[in-house]
Amino acid sequence: MRRTRRGFLGFEGSAVTEFALVAPILITMVAGIADFGMLAARTAALAGATRAGAQYARNSSTCQADIQGSACIAGIESVIQSAISSGPVLTFPSGSSPFPALCECADGTAITCSSTCGSGNVPKRMLITVTATQAFTPLVPWPGIPTSLTKSTEIRVQ
Repeated sequence: MRRTRRGFLGFEGSAVTEFALVAPILITMVAGIADFGMLAARTAALAGATRAGAQYARNSSTCQADIQGSACIAGIESVIQSAISSGPVLTFPSGSSPFPALCECADGTAITCSSTCGSGNVPKRMLITVTATQAFTPLVPWPGIPTSLTKSTEIRVQ
């Protein structure tokens, strides 16, 4: 019986060739799943933190007295910053009213927040919009996707 030698250490090399062809595809898929998974997780965390800031605005006596006051705005921003655990620094809208409030009567008529609703003491509703933005940088520079993304979330509470 005659024996033939089968490549390096008895292997022909087809498995190594297959691995060399499949490995880049697998690595790209794993990196893509990791990148977009981190983006989804950070977006959900940002939405939760913004929701916490909106709840603070709704329930805080400081914000009930003056929704556009500096103490209320600082409180909302502080609650949002402390509710988010990791990632780049958050940014908030700037200007005289970064978290705008819209007031309306029970029938949907828009009014200023300092006024009352007609006769009969119809209750009024205050809608507060809280917005926060955070930068996200993917692990891998993907073609067609910017190297830095901006996530923004807006919560409107009554």
